[in-house]
Amino acid sequence: MTARARPASRPAQRSGWRRAAASGAVLVGLFTGGVALAGPALAHAELASADPADSARLTAVPDSVTLRFSESVGLDLGYLRVVDGTGGRVDTGHPVHPGGDPTAASVGLRSGLGDGSYVVSWRVVSADSHPVAGAYSFVVGNGPLAQVGGAAPASGAAANGAVSVLFAVARWTGFAGLVLLVGGGAFLVLAWPGGRAEPRARRLVWTGWGMAAASTALSLSLESLYASGQAFSRFLDAGLLNPTLHSNYGRMLSIRLVALAVLALLVGHFLDSPPQDEDGERSWQVDAGAVVSLAVFGSYAASGHAATGIQPPLAVLSDTLHLAAMAAWIGGLAMLAVCLLPRARSEVLARVLPIFSRIAVAAVVTLMVTGSYQTWREVGTLPALWSTGYGRLLLVKIAGFAALVGLGFLSHLAVRRRYVIPVVRALAAPPPPLGPTDSATLADEPSTDPPDTHGDVTDDDLVRSRLRRSVLVEAVIGAIVLALTAVLIVQAPGRQTYATPLDRTLTLPGGGSVQVELTPARRGANEFHLFVYGRNGKPVDPRGVKATVALPQRKLGPLSVKLSHAGVGHYIGSGLSLPDAGRWRVQVSVRSSEFDESTATADVTVR
Repeated sequence: MTARARPASRPAQRSGWRRAAASGAVLVGLFTGGVALAGPALAHAELASADPADSARLTAVPDSVTLRFSESVGLDLGYLRVVDGTGGRVDTGHPVHPGGDPTAASVGLRSGLGDGSYVVSWRVVSADSHPVAGAYSFVVGNGPLAQVGGAAPASGAAANGAVSVLFAVARWTGFAGLVLLVGGGAFLVLAWPGGRAEPRARRLVWTGWGMAAASTALSLSLESLYASGQAFSRFLDAGLLNPTLHSNYGRMLSIRLVALAVLALLVGHFLDSPPQDEDGERSWQVDAGAVVSLAVFGSYAASGHAATGIQPPLAVLSDTLHLAAMAAWIGGLAMLAVCLLPRARSEVLARVLPIFSRIAVAAVVTLMVTGSYQTWREVGTLPALWSTGYGRLLLVKIAGFAALVGLGFLSHLAVRRRYVIPVVRALAAPPPPLGPTDSATLADEPSTDPPDTHGDVTDDDLVRSRLRRSVLVEAVIGAIVLALTAVLIVQAPGRQTYATPLDRTLTLPGGGSVQVELTPARRGANEFHLFVYGRNGKPVDPRGVKATVALPQRKLGPLSVKLSHAGVGHYIGSGLSLPDAGRWRVQVSVRSSEFDESTATADVTVR
């Protein structure tokens, strides 16, 4: 037996090294690809500056309006429009990237325009494929300024409602398809090789491939409608589809379609080939399938939030591993719930369940590590978890993941008690002395202990029933987690949307202090409160108080804050609008006597 085991182990070792080398090459490729595909940008484009600025008052009509964003933006499916006080268009046409700068958009204005208020509205597609829109106004002359709510961008603004819902369903279908295709296939390779002959298992894998392929093809057209805000009636409009195909998102979906086509050939070969022995060398098609599967996951990472923001190369790699671990875990649960637990024999369960239990533990560890990194990267601070839409959705997803881990742990304990521990004890126990007849009999037939029974139900039936219920619940929760993932993709990350309000107490050089509050510290309208305290710490009304705000890096301001008295030592800044994002400086001057005035400053980041 020893002489036969050695030759079988060498191919298995070579196969293991080959798979490790292939996986390493893919990870290096994804890391390098992340560097090439993603620059140092923010997920969801932000308006960095505008010329003319929001609420600007000019003496003459400018020749053009130019917007600059925090990252490259697409204009083919968007617009940059300027209208006058009557609602008539005064721009010259389609916007362009001035000087070839992909982070800027500019449109010319018609000649001969007069004084009045003008409204600028814009819609662009950010580098992570999501539309971002906004509007602001400026005025020429001494007339009133049109109020449009500031230039704060709105992610996914004006997207068609039906298209948005269909797009979310398509994304969920794609994730679910990858779970069944890749996760189910991995389960058949690693835990249940004999399952490839099971019709249910084969149908489950091919159903996953069909869902993933259909979702990818559908997403190409839906993205063009979603980004441009068009209705579903223009689903097959080539004029909208062509710009999408030439965007980063379109290129990644095209790569995914090709990878899925290759994966179909590899999966077909795998399902039609006979299972190998435990010590046999795995076919090269299995290794190639793993590499192509990682490429499919990488196409998701390289076209979403991971490809933008801070540390994009590491984020693309982390997101790829996160999706792969998710598919391996939930796909295995689907195989157990649909194919294995309902009909498999006890000896099959005893062989498969401990293997999948180890796979699930590895997947959970990977999900925890990559999920923690992604949470830090996308959220940034703890308050953003409960103060932003992205953070609140992420908390629900984390709760679902925690429920999955809890149920999985209970299932793991059940598997160990029923299938692992008895085998370990049996192997560790010394064999009883045998007579000649007994030895001859046991050489042909392995001994088995009679199962414990409770009436007509065996312990194995009880364990199987409990596992089936637990796995079904896990699969349902997994489907909900996938749905939350599909929704999170279109949400602006909490790190980007969360703004820390200014609430600071400043000591005055001449004695006393002032408390400054600025909420929500975002572009556009803000609430400004000022509290003045004397040397004894009690509120006091000084002889005079004034406040200004300025954005030094953009040479904007100082702008006076109109203060109104709201109580002893309490002043409110009414109508304060901050036109641009950046590091603003708030300066407060308090005059305690005719000759004594103290000044204090505070800086606040406005998003």
